[in-house]
Amino acid sequence: MHVPQINPKRIQSWFQSIAIFAVALCVLWPGLVTAQSGGNIAVLGSASNTADTITLVGGKAAATLVVDGEDFPVVQLAANMFADDVQRVTGRRLSVTNTAVGSRQLIIVGTLGKSGLVGQLILNGKLNDIGKLPELWEGTLTKVVEKPFPNVDRALVIVGSDRRGTAYGLMRFSQLIGVSPWYWWADAPVRHQKALSVKVSATQTDAPAVKYRGIFINDEDWGLNPWASKTFDPKFGNIGPKTYEKVFELMLRLRLNYLWPAMHAVSKEFGSTPENYLLADKYGIVAGSSHCEPMLCNNVHWNEAKQGKWNYSLNRDTIQAYWEDNVKARGSEEAVWTIGIRGIHDAGMESPPRDVPGRINLMTEVFHDQRELLDKYVAKTWGPVAQCFVPYKEVLPIYDAGLKVPDDVTLVWVDDNFGYIRRLSNPAERARSGGAGVYWHLSYYGNPHSYTWIDTTAPGLIWEELHKAWENDARNLWVINVGDIKPMEVGIDYFAKLAWAPDSLPFGAQQQFLYDFAKETFGEKLATPISAMWGKLYWLGTVRKPELMDRSWATSLTPERAKQLETDYQAMLDEEKSLTAQIPSEARDAYTEFVGFPVHVLGESGQIFLADRKVCGGEDVFGNEKKIANLRADLEARVENYNTKVASGKWNRMMPGLVTGKNLMAWSSQVRWPWGEPTNGHPVVNQQNSELKWRQASAWDRASSAGQTGWRAIEGLGPSGNGMALLPVDLKTSWTETNASAPTLEYDFNSKAGNTEAWIDFLPTFRLYPGMKLRVAVSVDGGAPEVVEVPGSSGAENENGRIRSMAVQDNFVRARVPLPALTAGKHTFKIRAMDPGAVVDGIYLPEQK
Repeated sequence: MHVPQINPKRIQSWFQSIAIFAVALCVLWPGLVTAQSGGNIAVLGSASNTADTITLVGGKAAATLVVDGEDFPVVQLAANMFADDVQRVTGRRLSVTNTAVGSRQLIIVGTLGKSGLVGQLILNGKLNDIGKLPELWEGTLTKVVEKPFPNVDRALVIVGSDRRGTAYGLMRFSQLIGVSPWYWWADAPVRHQKALSVKVSATQTDAPAVKYRGIFINDEDWGLNPWASKTFDPKFGNIGPKTYEKVFELMLRLRLNYLWPAMHAVSKEFGSTPENYLLADKYGIVAGSSHCEPMLCNNVHWNEAKQGKWNYSLNRDTIQAYWEDNVKARGSEEAVWTIGIRGIHDAGMESPPRDVPGRINLMTEVFHDQRELLDKYVAKTWGPVAQCFVPYKEVLPIYDAGLKVPDDVTLVWVDDNFGYIRRLSNPAERARSGGAGVYWHLSYYGNPHSYTWIDTTAPGLIWEELHKAWENDARNLWVINVGDIKPMEVGIDYFAKLAWAPDSLPFGAQQQFLYDFAKETFGEKLATPISAMWGKLYWLGTVRKPELMDRSWATSLTPERAKQLETDYQAMLDEEKSLTAQIPSEARDAYTEFVGFPVHVLGESGQIFLADRKVCGGEDVFGNEKKIANLRADLEARVENYNTKVASGKWNRMMPGLVTGKNLMAWSSQVRWPWGEPTNGHPVVNQQNSELKWRQASAWDRASSAGQTGWRAIEGLGPSGNGMALLPVDLKTSWTETNASAPTLEYDFNSKAGNTEAWIDFLPTFRLYPGMKLRVAVSVDGGAPEVVEVPGSSGAENENGRIRSMAVQDNFVRARVPLPALTAGKHTFKIRAMDPGAVVDGIYLPEQK
């Protein structure tokens, strides 16, 4: 078959006309050019010859995958990845060519303005619904076209608005045919099929909601770096191109586009090896750098003896020359340039000047000089030069004191290292052209306590905080700290889906996500028990992360609470043992990585500290010490198995053990983790007034809403596993304490006569932005309301302060409400909404004895 040659200039001119027309439509009808997706795509395990179906592999026939040779490298790469994925499923690899010949059925993949075949289909009227695609960021149009060319019956056409849109469209089909994005990083099994067909019943257009969606590889000293240096890439001896290529492939499959690379002192700087960022460009990954690495400079190895202090007020010329060299070298990349300055490797800004006005002046000078370099050396190939500023830790007070960030720079708000976002944009900041984003933690190493061993951050919390960011216009950039990537796989996957489509997971949809993920990975038969196991893991991990367990926590528990937790941990371990026996051999490695190992780390760690609690109380000292020793030995054996047996030793040195490393039990006489001194003075937050009875906030007796606003239960949220969040979380959801129309929760209780109190356990969330508050109004039996502020919500106290330090470990903060002079009998306790962002997890109310 002969395919006529298309004049590239004619195609380019045509695309420009379409783009101009689309922009005009956006101005006239702002809602017209939007991304839409629906359930119009299905994969069949058989050959098919219907008009809306393409047979990938069936009998002796196989489709041919066609990519224009002039298209972007990432498109060529994705085409070959998809061909490999078809082979993983069927044993037969698709042919990848750049001409539409040799097959009755084609898969045509191309980018607008780069693919001559796509241009010809448009000019010939075969793609007559392309009009809304050109203005989408990373947009994809997918449809089946009949008779696209002579002697071709039909073609599955995947068109991208840009290079990543094209690649993402194809990678989506990889997942649909049964190849998990985690097939390599977590050894997810691939279910084999003899035949494969793809049915597209209607044209689909898809695009992400959040523009930059990324990961931050961090605290890699004990996992990723030793594994890369000694196991995966000993020739390079560090995290280098071979490792980053695997990272980039994973990101491409997850439809993530933005990277903050590893930056600890043990790691070779990303930018010092040009192959790293050349590979990033090949995979379409947008380069970035963390909050403390301005201008893409991984500066942890800055040599003060040779280069002088990392202090812009004293050493401006040397630091600016350092930045200038890097901008010259990397100015052709697609990147988001982090601007500003702070200390090396997350340290505070060096002085002088020490005073806040002086630091504001210095930061303003830094902005000016950095932006001059960007304007001078960065190519505009990818559009205006994307920039971000991250007011993290001590930089946030400087910003809040009046620092003016250039209007086109994205403000990246940060959580408190434990998942609770410190602040979002106020109304004036929301008008800035640079918009806002979020830097958020799935893993953290630092004060007041680290958590890096396993993933215990519930998807429900990810949704509650990041969807809040979405609702409050932080939509330009989301990046999460993922530590060593492993074993944060489930959290990363959830984040990727949420960032792509924040409204696709209503109220978090935690169990639905976990079920779907388990089904895709382990099959329908195991999906229910595995997703239930994950649900328990995240719930008990919210009650207490294993890394945060210590003697003071264990001894703060009432005997009843300790006994209940001991039962819950053991039940989870028993269920895991039963589940292990059902796992087929081809899925055992993935099961260990995804399920078995984290369940045992959490469950056995909990049992260890509860046993130590008994030792402290003098209860069967010998028996409990023996139990602790056995549990320790089992955890060590599981670490050894993870490193040396799982996937035939593929992950050796990825998982640190119990006696060394940052994640591990110190096994001192107090049997606690090595995160510094014990939390002396820790309140007995789990002790309970004997006259009060706990109930889940979601177990209300009556509730009211105000239009679309109301209290909603979020699956997996909070220690109760079902926290009540006031939704939507926007600036309109504010009421006075006396406003009867505000959404309410009501709880009935019986009390004896006298003075008593109620306790409200909130999630330790923050006010939306400075100047707001975070309050509810409470009343009994319709009496005068009392205003209750969520403790620690002002943001004035740093993460090492007493309230926040305890709250982030417990995942709740408690407010006590006096209930004076109650009469004996039945009463109603009412919580009325006042400010957006409040989450109520549990209620303690009087109980008649």
